[in-house]
Amino acid sequence: MAFPSSRRSIPRPPRLAFVLAVGQHVFINSAGSPPRPVALADESGKLLSGDYLIDGLEVEVVAWRPRGATDTRYRVRAPDGADGWVPAGNLRRSLVAPPPPASPASAQLTVPEEGIGRPFGQRSHVGLPSPPPLTSAAKAAANGGRRFGKRF
Repeated sequence: MAFPSSRRSIPRPPRLAFVLAVGQHVFINSAGSPPRPVALADESGKLLSGDYLIDGLEVEVVAWRPRGATDTRYRVRAPDGADGWVPAGNLRRSLVAPPPPASPASAQLTVPEEGIGRPFGQRSHVGLPSPPPLTSAAKAAANGGRRFGKRF
C-alpha cells in the first residue's frame, strides 16, 4: 500500500526584515517625505496617549510582540520617559535613514556607446609597455639555476 507523499510544499510566511533584542537601542524611522512624528500606541495599535516621537530619535526596546510578518510591535522608551508601542516598520538600527528603493524604471540596463571600452576578445593589458626580454642568465636564475634537461 502506498502512502501519500509527506513532501508537500507548505507556503511559509515572509520573514521579518530584522529582529530587535530587548534592551537594544534603535532609532525611530518615520516613513514619508517630509518625515512625520510616530505616535505611541497600546499593544493593539490603538492610540492611548498624545505622545509622538520624531524621526531619528534614539529609543530603547523594552518588549516586543510577534504578530506575523507585518504586524510585529515593539514597546519602546524614549529618553524623556515616553513609553508605548510602535510597529516594527517605524524602527531602524542606524541613525541615518536607508535610501529609498530604486524604481524599476531607473534600474534599466544601458547599452554602452560605440568606441567605449575595449573590443570583445582584446586583452586589458594591450597597449601597456612590455617588459624587457630576459637574458639567458636571468632565465637560468628563474628556473632555479638549471635548464630543462640539464644535469649538474
